[in-house]
Amino acid sequence: MRGRKGWTMGLVALALAAAAGPVQAQTTFGQPVVQIVAGGAAGGVFDVAVRIVSDRLGRELGRTIVIDNRPGAAGAVALSYVKNAKPDGLTVAVVNVGAAANESILKDRGYNLLADFEPVGIYAYPTNVLIVNPAIPGDSVAAFVSALKARGAATNFASGGVGSPAHLASEVFKARTGLPLTHVPYRGAPPAVLAVVTGETDFMFATASAALPQVTAGKVRALAVTTAERLPQLANVPTMAQAGLADFKVSDWIGFLLPKATPGEIRDRLHAGLAAAFAEPEARERLRNATLIPAAPALGPAETGAFLRAEVDKWAKVVSEAKISP
Repeated sequence: MRGRKGWTMGLVALALAAAAGPVQAQTTFGQPVVQIVAGGAAGGVFDVAVRIVSDRLGRELGRTIVIDNRPGAAGAVALSYVKNAKPDGLTVAVVNVGAAANESILKDRGYNLLADFEPVGIYAYPTNVLIVNPAIPGDSVAAFVSALKARGAATNFASGGVGSPAHLASEVFKARTGLPLTHVPYRGAPPAVLAVVTGETDFMFATASAALPQVTAGKVRALAVTTAERLPQLANVPTMAQAGLADFKVSDWIGFLLPKATPGEIRDRLHAGLAAAFAEPEARERLRNATLIPAAPALGPAETGAFLRAEVDKWAKVVSEAKISP
């Protein structure tokens, strides 16, 4: 692989060629393939988001984009792989809020999110929706909480795993409502959603894409979404703030990282390509159809670094108070 010199030459060639027309692949982005490493399974939110923008990103960079799904240890397997990759811009991590929480949950990760990576940007926000089993009364968040307090029985909530966005949202919900709740983790969102359908668990803050078919079929009720705006596919479902929990500050996000010591010009080139890909009108429509809200505008490297530091601090407090462990 080329080193820093090869990258710089490619970037200079890109600048010189910009006025002449499309950039030739052999003059840009170092090597033929850019590997984007995701800590989730194929078909998950990472996979969907990257596939939507991969063609445009590939054109922006003059390279083929390959998605490498490496699930395991709540995303730590993928991040460990990227940390140890050559800092040439050809191996990229895609991460979400779970990466920030894992800084406090997983003690033996083999990496430090803030010290071992170069932040590139944050480009979209997945929507989570509070779904409940229909056997529990209440057509609003307030009524649901009242019903749980009145019934006196143990209440279980599902998630796709320890430290997942669903788990984190539920722990914040538990703290804000004072409900005695028990976490039941599953191996991914689909079996967790099914557990709410069957009544094995009572509720879940599910990814909207996983929950929508069950909501449409009437097998679960949707009470609120965690994003700052309503989801078009669930236009009658309020946000958590609109539902009365104005201090419910929980949002998932999709960001990209590079190995530490990746040259700044490479990082900036990747950010520009990602920002353009996520801002493309067709991509924005497809993202929204997949229940992802495009960032407007995307966060750049410096903003993303500050955002990640704040997220790590925020979730460290939640993890400590909730006594979350692997």
